Amino acid sequence: MPEIIIKNFKQMKTIILTLTFLLLMLSVNAQKSIKGSVIDTNKESVPLANVYWKNTTIGVVADANGNFVIIEPTTYPATLIVSFVGYQSDTITLNAFQNKIKVELQSVVGLDEFQVIERQSGTFINTIDPIHVETLTSNELAKAACCNISESFETNASVDVNFTDAVSGAKKIQMLGLDGIYTQIQYENLPLVRGLSAAYGLTFVPGTQASSIQIKKGAGSVINGYESITGQINIELQKPDKADKLYLNLYGNIMSRGEINLQAAQKLNNKWSTLTMLHTSTQQISHDNNNDNFHDHPIRTQYNVFNRWKYRGKKRMFQAGFRAVFDDLSAGQIKANEQEPLYYIGVKTKQFEVFTKNGFLFPKKPYKSIGIINSFRFHDHQSKYGQKSYNAQQYSGYMNVIYQTILNSTDHKIKMGGSFVYDNYDKNLNKSYKFGKVEMVPGAFVEYAYNNEKKTALVLGLRGDHHNTFGAFITPRAHYKYSFTDRSAFRLSAGRGFRTANPIIENSGAAMASARNIVFNDTDLLPEIAWNYGTSITHKFELAQKEMGISLDYYYTDFTNKVVVDYENPREISFYNLDGKSFSHSLQVEYNIEITKALELKAAYKWYNIKTTYSGELKDKPLTPKNRVLVNLGYITNFDKWKFDLTGHWYDVSRIPSTTSNSPEYVIDAKSLPFYTLNGQVTRAFKKFEVYAGVENILNYKQENPIISANNPNGSNFDASLIWGPVMGRNIYFGLRYKIK
Repeated sequence: MPEIIIKNFKQMKTIILTLTFLLLMLSVNAQKSIKGSVIDTNKESVPLANVYWKNTTIGVVADANGNFVIIEPTTYPATLIVSFVGYQSDTITLNAFQNKIKVELQSVVGLDEFQVIERQSGTFINTIDPIHVETLTSNELAKAACCNISESFETNASVDVNFTDAVSGAKKIQMLGLDGIYTQIQYENLPLVRGLSAAYGLTFVPGTQASSIQIKKGAGSVINGYESITGQINIELQKPDKADKLYLNLYGNIMSRGEINLQAAQKLNNKWSTLTMLHTSTQQISHDNNNDNFHDHPIRTQYNVFNRWKYRGKKRMFQAGFRAVFDDLSAGQIKANEQEPLYYIGVKTKQFEVFTKNGFLFPKKPYKSIGIINSFRFHDHQSKYGQKSYNAQQYSGYMNVIYQTILNSTDHKIKMGGSFVYDNYDKNLNKSYKFGKVEMVPGAFVEYAYNNEKKTALVLGLRGDHHNTFGAFITPRAHYKYSFTDRSAFRLSAGRGFRTANPIIENSGAAMASARNIVFNDTDLLPEIAWNYGTSITHKFELAQKEMGISLDYYYTDFTNKVVVDYENPREISFYNLDGKSFSHSLQVEYNIEITKALELKAAYKWYNIKTTYSGELKDKPLTPKNRVLVNLGYITNFDKWKFDLTGHWYDVSRIPSTTSNSPEYVIDAKSLPFYTLNGQVTRAFKKFEVYAGVENILNYKQENPIISANNPNGSNFDASLIWGPVMGRNIYFGLRYKIK
């Protein structure tokens, strides 16, 4: 029986539907037709949605008004799947013929694939996909000030954020206890934090520009590349056709930091839309609350521009845009010593990037698609730390081509394609040591996915790549999921990751913000290669009329090679290839409960066992607590008028690298102290705007004397990198959000 596609001719629609219906009725073997419509949660139509019967190739595409007509299935019960990019797919089971049906799709902030996700307030935990995906929505991100992405994980237990040193203000994330360089950080599946952006890249994306953040633990998908070792973080930015027409966010705090975020979106017609996002921030007043003659926070100015255009047609989707960032940071001593030069830190960054995304759709075969994404980036980094300097430029290109289809039925999906990564570095250390490199990595991949009635799911991926210096390498990855119930998921995963290091910029805190000599024990640093194995259990249930959820995961990362960052000697930081063992054990347990409809509680515990061989001795990873606890309370009044959030963290002791060879007055303890932090925020919503205020580090806990030899920063004992606790005290902030839908 021929497929029926209702085209977008408003004046002829009634005639076409009538003639089609009559032709079907006159056919001897004709089947009945089922009429339907597709809408979203705002009761607006979803045009061009894909509608098809599961395990068949029979499908249609909704017209511009979201209406469709599809022939009746040959047997009942039958499963109808309705999907569209940007929405959760919906599955409807029909036990008998129905004349007309209405399908409501919920917007999904997240991956460009169809997923069914269980909602937990502002956090999703996917129970369908075999890959463990946790999604932070804009509601979750708004629980904190969320000035930039590095400050967006305060209420999340899976990602840790720490300062790299006590002077520059640079932050780094950790996942599974390992530094963020082992986590593939992307925005909309395009590279974001890699290479020269490792030090400050997370601060270059304002939190208000994100619509959601997806966190994948363990081995990720081979489609996104070979660099993921501990997981993947993908940031979904605001979409032109979904964003508010106008959005304004104003922020200020008592540390003199001020921000303006302005976004404007416009739908030009049914197919074209555009979005521009502007950001500026500044912090110009100096503070020295611990009287060590160093700025407690850097003096900083940033300008950030993002613009994109989007086209959505029946057979093609297209996006193009650019990002531009200028960041100027200065820190260090406030006043120079009488006989010593001023210890000054200055970091200037210029970054410009253009990108395109092409998607080719097949209306008669909605399970089939071709995607092509490209980006080109220029990054200029100029930095000075006292007598040290590090200047570098990076030119990067990225392309990924993905073809998706099915094998016999929608239970069996396959993706395949190819990618190309290009990086050209020009580096200069202390104006005398010049070095650079060019990396070109073409690759190909294939990924097979099996999903059986939401019960069992399997993903097997394999990619092969060729590095122009290190030759060919293989990246296998596998994920398995079994659901005991519709609200539970048990997962297993295993996979390999490969990356090349940029050790100075990736460890700028220890390498630059200290008097340590930089030493390369091995002139040729080999690629870092590791295997990651993981398992997790996610279950949501009801007990005593309370909605609850529990999640438990364990991951083991085993390095076959690693660029060891050794600062066990306070006189130097040395880099060399691993000679021994390096591994990480990570265990996390998370529990959440809806105490009342207005009050929610989330609690999480994490345990780490991370060791690396340093010069022949296996030691704990420094400055990483073995135990951590997070507790978050959220309270929302009727109609979301008032929102209250309180988040507490507890950190166990961590090992501090030896300082015994320092002068006696600069020797510190070999272990840190356990400590607590507490953050809170209150938000009051009005019709078109909301105001918020909060306090960070309510308990005002600070690491005492975080800078070693602050009185003599040009001496051999100076070190601002041994940071294990907060370096800034209590901070009060306030802001306003204004929206026009």
